Amino acid sequence: MLAFSANVNGNIPKVAFNDIYLDADGNLSLSYDIQAVLQACAQAAQTLLGELIYNVDQGIPYFQTLWIGTPNIQQFNGALRSAFLNVPNVLQVLSLITSQVNNTLQYTAVIQTTFGSSGLTGVIQND
Repeated sequence: MLAFSANVNGNIPKVAFNDIYLDADGNLSLSYDIQAVLQACAQAAQTLLGELIYNVDQGIPYFQTLWIGTPNIQQFNGALRSAFLNVPNVLQVLSLITSQVNNTLQYTAVIQTTFGSSGLTGVIQND
């Protein structure tokens, strides 16, 4: 698998969150195999339900499960797990742990792909 690299964790200086960037040689940075799959999973976790204009049924129902009324963590976990499983080359989600403090949700997942297994951590904020 091959994908343009994106600053999905917001930890690359002078690169906007979730934006593509240039490598040290000035070329578009590329991600391969398991790194590309994990990046696609991180982007799937950030996609709001209804955000994709050509597939409004895809995405995570953040407002329906977390940000309005009493949070339904089990329903959110199911939607997040489903989003991960819909990413190409993901075989299964081995573990998924979420925690919410005020308007910030953090997740840690171990994802098995066709390229091996690896961990993924992300933070979702309701700003």
